Amino acid sequence: MVKVLRLKKALAQLAKEFLQEKGWLAANMMLGRSVQRYVLLPLNEKADESLLKERFAPASIEYRNLKPFQPTAGNLKHLLKHLIPEKKIDALIKSYDTVGDICILEIPKELEKFELVIGHAIKRAFPNIKVVAKKEGKRTETERVQPLKIITGEKRLHTIYKEHGVSMKVDLSKVYFSPRASAERLRLANLVKRNEKVLVMFGGIAPYALIIAKIQPNCQVWTIELNKEAHKLAEENIRINRAGHIITAIQGDVRKVMPEIAERYDRIIMPFPEKDWEFLDLALKYAAPNSMIHFIVFAKENELEKAKDKISEIAKHIGKKVIVKDWRLFGSYAPRINRYTFDILVK
Repeated sequence: MVKVLRLKKALAQLAKEFLQEKGWLAANMMLGRSVQRYVLLPLNEKADESLLKERFAPASIEYRNLKPFQPTAGNLKHLLKHLIPEKKIDALIKSYDTVGDICILEIPKELEKFELVIGHAIKRAFPNIKVVAKKEGKRTETERVQPLKIITGEKRLHTIYKEHGVSMKVDLSKVYFSPRASAERLRLANLVKRNEKVLVMFGGIAPYALIIAKIQPNCQVWTIELNKEAHKLAEENIRINRAGHIITAIQGDVRKVMPEIAERYDRIIMPFPEKDWEFLDLALKYAAPNSMIHFIVFAKENELEKAKDKISEIAKHIGKKVIVKDWRLFGSYAPRINRYTFDILVK
């Protein structure tokens, strides 16, 4: 039996919004209806019964059998429909990230008072989620670490993430990682040919390198990362996946490390869209003849031709000839700004 506010249908929407604002609606129960066309709103223990009866007279407080609320997995809007004011749900970012058993949300300031309700709802809907966290502040500029605040669940930000048959240790409090690049990682891995020498600049915990090694074990891959914590995890992930004979992980600044390696690469991947323009000249310098550079940047929808022209200008400046073979959109960044991969053939 559940304590409910029984009131006329005409007052139901107003009362529901009031209960949501006050935090008195029992989030784990469905709304109900009585045969006399009354609506039954489930209450939690915080609800002020006297105030509710007075405000929504002739409402009454009763005990009824209601069904537990079962949110639908995969749709955050539907999941929250009965938990926060419907007119505010659109303010939430429509998608959210799941890394292993950690769910990461972006919650607008006006919905922060509902963050615990949102967190609990997600954990009920997805039993495999053990931690719900929200983004808090901007990513650090160089190491790109996203500050996170745990809303509910276990007090940790480390987990095991699985992608395309590869298991990776991730610590979101110390490193940058995006599951949204999963499809692009697989696409690039499928392009790698036998005996290629592949370089991943800004390689993080080695997701690109590991997927490549899984798909095309007959190649050599170097992955370079400045963040020492990410490099440690990359080394561990390489051991976990038994890819040490394929992948070489190096910690350091790519501008210093690449001259020391002194290799020419058949394929170079640049997964640092905020900074890649600053390093394209370096990638071109160490690209072998007839090699491919996968250049990942943010660009405005209407300025893709300008981006292609800029790539050609940078190449020309250092005496290289290039052809932009293709470009692919694989994620949005801001209104009218998306993340693109430019596939550049270096002649």
